[in-house]
Amino acid sequence: MRPIDEKKEYINLRAQGKSYQYICDTLHVSKGTCSAWEKELKDQIDELKKAQLAELCETYGMAKEARIKRLGDTLNKINDALSKIPFDAIDPSKLLDFKLKYAQALKEEYTGTGNAFKLDDKLDAKQIITALADLLNRIQAGEITTEQAAKESTVFSNLLKAYEDVELKTKLETLEAIVGGRK
Repeated sequence: MRPIDEKKEYINLRAQGKSYQYICDTLHVSKGTCSAWEKELKDQIDELKKAQLAELCETYGMAKEARIKRLGDTLNKINDALSKIPFDAIDPSKLLDFKLKYAQALKEEYTGTGNAFKLDDKLDAKQIITALADLLNRIQAGEITTEQAAKESTVFSNLLKAYEDVELKTKLETLEAIVGGRK
């Protein structure tokens, strides 16, 4: 096998979750080579894993749109069944429980179509705070999921910390220049 072919096969095997030992035995390479390739090819392995996961999701109908449609269809069936039950004859607690669970699951799948605040190239603290305020408004309006809100909040917090670090470094350099100029 040529080195390029070995690397392609390494990417495939790692994307499948195979261990270094399995790869060493299959490709007849050392663990050191596997370790070096892991560092070199990490992005390609991650991309292949993402592509394989997306393909699986599509194959098994796990795409967001499919999940929302399936949840909505089931909720409609539950509503139809509830409308046919004479409440005085049958205890509808089970169907009501299903209805609440499916309604909640459907709500959790929803993500709003509102656009997030866009940061421009000249990032400053005011712009980050404006973006955080926009995030809060979208959370309160129910436009984004809790998971998405947590991700965006983490990104904004990291941006703010990085901005503060740059500002502090600039101030320190200015002070050092002033103190250095007095000597």
